[in-house]
Amino acid sequence: MATPKHSKKAANPKKAAAKPAAKAKPAAKAKAAAHVAFITTDRAVAFKRFAPLVQDTPEDELEHWHYDAEIVRVNTVRCFEALAPHLDAVAAKMPHIDANEIRELPSLGLALAFADARVFVPASEQQIRDAQSRQRPRRRLALAQLLIHKEMKLLEDTSKVDAIVPGRGGIDEAQDGVACAAVFRDNAEAVAGKHPFDEAWLAALAEDSNWLLAQLKPAGSKANKAAKSADALVRDQLFTETVRRYGQAKKVAVEVWGWKRVDQHFPALLSREISRGVVEGAPVAEPAPSAEPTPAVPA
Repeated sequence: MATPKHSKKAANPKKAAAKPAAKAKPAAKAKAAAHVAFITTDRAVAFKRFAPLVQDTPEDELEHWHYDAEIVRVNTVRCFEALAPHLDAVAAKMPHIDANEIRELPSLGLALAFADARVFVPASEQQIRDAQSRQRPRRRLALAQLLIHKEMKLLEDTSKVDAIVPGRGGIDEAQDGVACAAVFRDNAEAVAGKHPFDEAWLAALAEDSNWLLAQLKPAGSKANKAAKSADALVRDQLFTETVRRYGQAKKVAVEVWGWKRVDQHFPALLSREISRGVVEGAPVAEPAPSAEPTPAVPA
């Protein structure tokens, strides 16, 4: 028996096949909207957000860092201010560009500046001498006072004072300062009113002593130049991500102003000109040709 034309079995197979594609549209739309721009003015918050996102960047793919983090931070702001009036319209024509990654550039710049401040930088010889000129007199007076307290039997454990006395050299002096401050702290109640040092004086002794211990190296030791600290690694990873996103932003800028005029409106990432912001029509100083890193070209 023939199947009537109005029967469900007679449905057009082309229309039936088209249904799954129609259902896939909301899922694709949800995927596109999944990335919401993360905006903050807090450096620590920005670091906490972006550091985990770049932690898997291999060391051999990192941009070499020898720049000024504040210059980079300011230019991420200038970059976004230049593109903001055009970003939505241009992004609609450039589906391979994630506009929210560009919107996040100022926040990423804050994270980079925060990360750079965490990287240990060896002090100059003059800075070390200045700290020692403050620390040494305090260390000498503190130790002399502790020896008096020891003789007066005011200290709970006099062996700690005995351990401070031997030794010589800058590192030993710094260790003495830390130990002296600790003995005063541990015996604060017993020696209260029996010495001339207030809490701020003892805190200064401890601070300078701890700083010197972080800076001074044993005689004959050599720094391991090949090793990169964890703080330096995350700083370089954040910088590499900044360079990548800046390259995407530059593509948008070229779409807006063209190759011939883009440098008049769009700041280079490492340009040292600091301004209140880039507005359309306001020229930007040309950076030194060798200063700009080459952004990685996305696959």
